[in-house]
Amino acid sequence: MPPLPHPDVPDLISLTDLLMDASMAETVLQTLRWPKGRPTCPHCGGRQCYRLTCLRSGGVRFKCAACRKQYSPRRNTVMERSNVPTGRWLVALALATGTPVAGLPARIERHTGVSYKTAWSMVQRLKASPQDPLLLAMHRAVERGRIDFITTERGFPRPVRRPSGPQATLAQMATT
Repeated sequence: MPPLPHPDVPDLISLTDLLMDASMAETVLQTLRWPKGRPTCPHCGGRQCYRLTCLRSGGVRFKCAACRKQYSPRRNTVMERSNVPTGRWLVALALATGTPVAGLPARIERHTGVSYKTAWSMVQRLKASPQDPLLLAMHRAVERGRIDFITTERGFPRPVRRPSGPQATLAQMATT
């Protein structure tokens, strides 16, 4: 199996790319999870593994050659047993490393498009495990300047609401 830092991972990763491209998000997750390039079994610590790809969903799992157990890059991280897509988790991790915790669920909701309840539970997971290997790797990537925050200033666009009440009638009368 070749080392994981793939040539298709750019030097500078924008957050919108992670949201739009699921395969790139998985590749970035694997690169952050195992920076030396080889997956390590979380059960026994073995370095030899097989790469398993689901034909239907395209998801990637690994099978250890020593203990024969399957695992994914999400194993033993804050993303384990979560239904939130990988790209949205990576954007939430990047936002958590670059900004203060106050108002973080609202920022995650705005930038990723998840509900506030989901964003709040993501923040609770991040608070519960400050020594998570994926969170520490994201801190290092942000410090080195490999994650770009500029491209997602507004995140998902909110619908424009029409004015209501007396201002609406005045605005309609002024335009006619």
